[in-house]
Amino acid sequence: MRFENSELRAFRAVVEEGGFKRAAQALHISQSAVSQAVAGLETKLEAPLIQRGKELRLSDIGKRLFEHAVDMLREEQQTLEDIAHLKQGNAATLSLALSASINHFYAPQLISAYYRENPQTRMKIAELPGRSIISEVLSGNVELGLGPFQKQMSAFTTIPLYSDSRHLVVSPRHAHYPQMVKGDERALKLTPLITSALDNPDMRPSILRLRDQFSTVWEVNSLSLRIHMVEQGMGVTFIDRKLLQEHPACADFHIMDDVSFGSIAKQVGLYYRAGRNLSASASNFIALCERFWSL
Repeated sequence: MRFENSELRAFRAVVEEGGFKRAAQALHISQSAVSQAVAGLETKLEAPLIQRGKELRLSDIGKRLFEHAVDMLREEQQTLEDIAHLKQGNAATLSLALSASINHFYAPQLISAYYRENPQTRMKIAELPGRSIISEVLSGNVELGLGPFQKQMSAFTTIPLYSDSRHLVVSPRHAHYPQMVKGDERALKLTPLITSALDNPDMRPSILRLRDQFSTVWEVNSLSLRIHMVEQGMGVTFIDRKLLQEHPACADFHIMDDVSFGSIAKQVGLYYRAGRNLSASASNFIALCERFWSL
């Protein structure tokens, strides 16, 4: 079973336009063609996608398929735009995914410098959790990853840039702060670990074991929101040393280095799929980063 893009496009239009008639008008096709496309999807899935009535509502399956449709059609649009630029001779695109800490401290300066040297290069830049960066580079959605290396990097060519460390921290507002300050690991069993993403155990087995030290794991991609949640005493998290030193919201956090797993050393750098021939834009960015961190 496979979905046709024309079916997904019709279904997405029905949801976004709020009805079959308006979807047909937006797509410049007949209303019956839109209805047939949605019916075809429902037949393939053997499940209703839309709960019809005065107000259009999606079933749970419809909501999941809508997410898929948005992702697939966005990728199709990006491909068409890339092809159009290639036809015009504008082949250079910097396709990069980077971590929140890199984005917070270094990306503005790096991207400004890159633009000054490569003003005609298009840029496709995403801030993602470390695990997601790996997935995006492996899948080919981005050419370069810039962030902490994982334990399993055999599928990549890696370019180390600097070493750092992450530290388990807690706010004085946390209900079990006194016990945690004393290094009582039992208190951690009563609190969530707030992290950027649920890790792939094949890539981060050490973090998989760390999960067992907490009551649960909350996945919060936003760095600023993670800091806020910890500051409010909702849980604990691991934060980069540089961020702890320089971010004003982290000034009152207690670093739990007395806990046996309270700090994690990490290597940060660039990586791309092993064996891939890099574009000129990616090579130029790598050279810029190597100069930046050698100063």
